[in-house]
Amino acid sequence: MEHQITLHYRTYENWRKTSVFSKEITERLESLLKTAHAPYSNYPVSSVVVMQSGAMIVGTNQENAAFPSGLCAERVAVLAAKAAHPHEAIQTVYIMTGESEREPAAPCGSCRQVLHETELRQTEPFELILLNKTHNALAFTGVKGLLPFSFTLPR
Repeated sequence: MEHQITLHYRTYENWRKTSVFSKEITERLESLLKTAHAPYSNYPVSSVVVMQSGAMIVGTNQENAAFPSGLCAERVAVLAAKAAHPHEAIQTVYIMTGESEREPAAPCGSCRQVLHETELRQTEPFELILLNKTHNALAFTGVKGLLPFSFTLPR
């Protein structure tokens, strides 16, 4: 038996030339890139989580010499958001990579699992926006498209 999975996402080419994302969010993401602790990879990543109330929780990647003890930006932001607002749903997760990349980077496998499980806990999908600082952006409604075969607890 053969099964197929279709991924649904939106592409925003040269997103800076449009007003698709708020100036406040993009400026915050850019400024956070400077605070990432990425001495080993030299690959700064920033994240902003927007809660339903409008509260914004931020994160940057935090590397550690005892690899893999560091954390990715989106995990820092999402876990902090749910710790600070455990009963409030996440509306949007923004993740920005630096200007050297032509395409935005997708979350690693560990981050995909955390994003997916967080979405399952709140029982409604959130927007996931992947941005490159200078070029393109991808937008997903829900995390399932990034991790179709996730680990889940039996219900």
